[in-house]
Amino acid sequence: MKRGKVMKKKSRFLTGLLSAVMALSLCALPVSAADDPNPEATTAKPVWTQGTGSITIHKYEWNGTKNGAPATGEENDAQLPVGEDGKKPTPLAGATFEIYTVHDANWLKTYYSYSGKDETFDFTKWNNYAEKNGNAYKVKSDANLKKVKDATTDATGKAEFKGLPLGLYLVIESKAPDSVTTACEPFFVSVPMTKVKDSKTNALSDWLYDVHVYPKNKTSYGDATLQKIGKQSGNGTENTTMEGYKFKLYKKQETGAWNQITKLPKNGVDNTGDAIGEDGVLTTNDDGQIIVSGLSNGVYAFVETGVNANDGYILDSGIAYVFKIVNAKMVKAVDADVTANKFPEDTTSFNFDSIDDSGTSQVKVVNYKPDFKKEVTKRGETTASADNDADYAIDDEVPYTLTINVPGNIAKLNTFKVTDTMDKTQLLCNEKSIVVKAEDTPLSKDTDYTLTMEAADSSNSGFTIDFKANAKTGINNYAGQTITITYTATLQRDASVDVAGNVNKADLKYSKKTNIAAGETDEPYDIHDEAVVYTFKTGILKKGDDGKKLQGVEFTLYKKFEDKKDTGYIENEETVGAIFAGDKKPFLSTDETKKLGLDSTAKWFEVTNLITKENGIDIANGLPNGTYKLVETKTNEGYNLLSGPVDANLTIDYKTKWSNTTSFDSNGQIIKHGETKTTTFNDGAYEYKEITVINRKGFNLPRTGGFGTLLFSAIGALLVVGGVGVLMSTKKKKGNG
Repeated sequence: MKRGKVMKKKSRFLTGLLSAVMALSLCALPVSAADDPNPEATTAKPVWTQGTGSITIHKYEWNGTKNGAPATGEENDAQLPVGEDGKKPTPLAGATFEIYTVHDANWLKTYYSYSGKDETFDFTKWNNYAEKNGNAYKVKSDANLKKVKDATTDATGKAEFKGLPLGLYLVIESKAPDSVTTACEPFFVSVPMTKVKDSKTNALSDWLYDVHVYPKNKTSYGDATLQKIGKQSGNGTENTTMEGYKFKLYKKQETGAWNQITKLPKNGVDNTGDAIGEDGVLTTNDDGQIIVSGLSNGVYAFVETGVNANDGYILDSGIAYVFKIVNAKMVKAVDADVTANKFPEDTTSFNFDSIDDSGTSQVKVVNYKPDFKKEVTKRGETTASADNDADYAIDDEVPYTLTINVPGNIAKLNTFKVTDTMDKTQLLCNEKSIVVKAEDTPLSKDTDYTLTMEAADSSNSGFTIDFKANAKTGINNYAGQTITITYTATLQRDASVDVAGNVNKADLKYSKKTNIAAGETDEPYDIHDEAVVYTFKTGILKKGDDGKKLQGVEFTLYKKFEDKKDTGYIENEETVGAIFAGDKKPFLSTDETKKLGLDSTAKWFEVTNLITKENGIDIANGLPNGTYKLVETKTNEGYNLLSGPVDANLTIDYKTKWSNTTSFDSNGQIIKHGETKTTTFNDGAYEYKEITVINRKGFNLPRTGGFGTLLFSAIGALLVVGGVGVLMSTKKKKGNG
């Protein structure tokens, strides 16, 4: 009776140990003998020939539905499951196991003995000793278990515990690779354990001192997508075709430090598999995307390292765009996911808001760039011309407009300034006319910007407005808005009157990178734009009808007042003249216009006087287009004055074709309207011709004392004699009567 009770107790222990202990619940490949409802009595003897044993763990990834052969405790690959594709599971490196002594060899001997003691042990109750710890497990603080050692699986998925004293051990997966969703549950192992049934004798025989177990882990790998977006200020649209932008990918380690991911995980360990990118650098495709597949669970960060310089977008440097992979899904990270003051290389801040949770999660990285243009306002217009050309008179104040679309990250830039330059022999900038506005809000000099005029001894005129020159700058408040700079420049008397025109140049220079604490080493981007002002000339070539060139002939040039193109000046609430060539020009009276032969229904004003030179020519320079008349006021002796005004109209249709580009060159410059330009006047080449005016000679009256005088005197004498004869004859007749 007593022996039967002992044998029954022993059979119960072996069954529990081999099935419950080695089965590893849902997380392990079967490592114990299959459950046997009618276990046979063991023939093994509790006589141990060794004093130590070992536990070898074979760790594999397995996400299939099939199990392998029943576990035996012996090393046997047949115990591994085979997937639907016929392949066995992949070894899993990086899993750390700890083993703890639950009972020593004496307890085992007692348990296996025939002493009749009622020793019981529930091999399924590992939770009496251990508890969940993240995606792994740890021993409870009150478990009172002694840790023997720990080991981490290698590339073959193997972790070995050798030279173990005999006893009962608890095995805990204390750290699972990031790819593991849940570590395998803790399990018990007896060293030694009874071998499984002999295939021939169908009996349990001998002891197994080197125990092999095959726990499994479910793993998951996720995809990470980065979408690069370009935003040009003033454009209002998002550019997603941002090809050629460079990034590195980092993963946070347990220490809080960051390691660059250059290879995908293999066997559960990062940076051991297939390479990503070129030398670990990822480049956006033609859709502006980077897609990395096969990332294990963890906290990651994209770091931008380079932009496509041809696009002119600003590299938002120093930022780590953080996200997480959790069970194959890309999700938003939070402050608690990172360690303070530990950043991926060359970064100083984290961005958690770039992740898009609206659908397919992706990190959105936005790059900004400004826009800039220079325009000149045509005569008679109130807004600047997109053609970037106009015509004016010498001494006119030419209005210009500079328009800046401020980038969204203006606050992070070291350089953001505008320079406007002109040849002072052609144009002279009027400092007092400079006005800077953000939208409709005036900006303050020395608070929002600094203004530096071109030096007095320079060959140029112009200015520099620097929006980032001091710490008080208020331009940061106008990110994404529009800034305008308006000013006038006076057209000089030495201005060009030929096809070249008078070119005015402007540049917006801005940083290629943000967050540059130590100053910029790269030359800034440069958006270059130009505008041109033309001024024309008219002149007269004076000849006599004999072909002789006449010197000293005087003319007055008049211009018809044009309401939209000419500026009038007002006195006593009435427009009484024109502002022309820097002077006030009073209108002619109606009587004056009629006397001069001008159209009396229009308003006219005097422009200038001309006196022909030795070559018969005189020229009026610096005139805009318009209706002009030349009136001759004095001619040479022997020649008649012209009977009326001569047309001197300027109707020059100018077309300026600029060399321009839409992308930045290798030096970081884009030329929107460039120095290389082609100008045509009246659809042909520019050729100035004087107005040829012919004066005809007059006729000469006879001189006093000449033949004509004697003739008139003789005729007069005869008339007197005749008159006297008639008088005498009349008196005689009266006397006879």
